Amino acid sequence: MPKRVDEGVRTIRMDSLRNVPLFRDFDETELMQVAGLVATRRYAKHQTIFREGDPGQTFYLILGGSVAVVRIASDGRETILSILKERDFFGEMSVFDTSVRAASVRTLTEVEVGAIERDDFLGLIDRNPRIGRLLVIALSERLRAANKLIAATTSQDIRARLAQLLLNLMQNFGEPHESGTRITLRLTNQEMANMIGTTRETVNRTLNRFWDERLIDMRTAHVIVVEPDKLKAIVV
Repeated sequence: MPKRVDEGVRTIRMDSLRNVPLFRDFDETELMQVAGLVATRRYAKHQTIFREGDPGQTFYLILGGSVAVVRIASDGRETILSILKERDFFGEMSVFDTSVRAASVRTLTEVEVGAIERDDFLGLIDRNPRIGRLLVIALSERLRAANKLIAATTSQDIRARLAQLLLNLMQNFGEPHESGTRITLRLTNQEMANMIGTTRETVNRTLNRFWDERLIDMRTAHVIVVEPDKLKAIVV
């Protein structure tokens, strides 16, 4: 079992549920019913929540922090399929088809999740069909993003792939900074390499070139995107 920061199970806060898009149309009574099904758990940074091949009986809502969805090849190489953040969800596939987990999920930061057991979650969908519609929309968006990533990996050079990754991180984890947009999520060069299909050394070298060209600023612990339009021009 993965070690959690907080081994106890706590009651979810109502304001946390209100921020989850799956429940955006729920009234107070419906939210209270959902809250009764959710147990919150906290995980430390770089902890594995579940592994590929594990039996899956739980659906997870991310209440705080970020996680990586990963696959491990037979030679041990890791591929990061996606990064999920607060208000996202994961664990839905094996809940629906009762199969084993199709990928591993590990934390990139300290993470708080809301866990709903399979029977409770399926019952929730039966009572509230609009959750199913929102799930389909969210999963379609993920499939579209995955297809885009596959196409980029096979057709773009490393410079374009890394530029696209920085732009995606800026969009999902960016905050204004005096010199541009600061990416609040800190990824290692190895993690970025695992996302775009290259090596840590290549990511390090390409990031330094972007810095030399004043496209990004790496003087602090967080990458700052200084020239997003020039990064977009690299991707095209």
